Amino acid sequence: ILAMLINEAADAMHLKIASAADLETAMTKGVNYPKGLLQWCNEWGVEKCLAVLDDLYNEYHEDRYRASVLLRKYVAENKKFIF
Repeated sequence: ILAMLINEAADAMHLKIASAADLETAMTKGVNYPKGLLQWCNEWGVEKCLAVLDDLYNEYHEDRYRASVLLRKYVAENKKFIF
């Protein structure tokens, strides 16, 4: 579930729906998560998050598991989220 939530946050950034800072604020202040999804992704590892999503997609072939373009880009560029 965490990988899917992170993926949705990455898609929101990619589609310019929200900034990284806005997403982190929404999750910590609005949903009362202990940390934002992008921080969780950085700590967990962007590569690991992508690998989990790819595994789920390969197993179930459902669009909800299709990894965000931004996640793929960050892994390819060895980047972390900045917020």
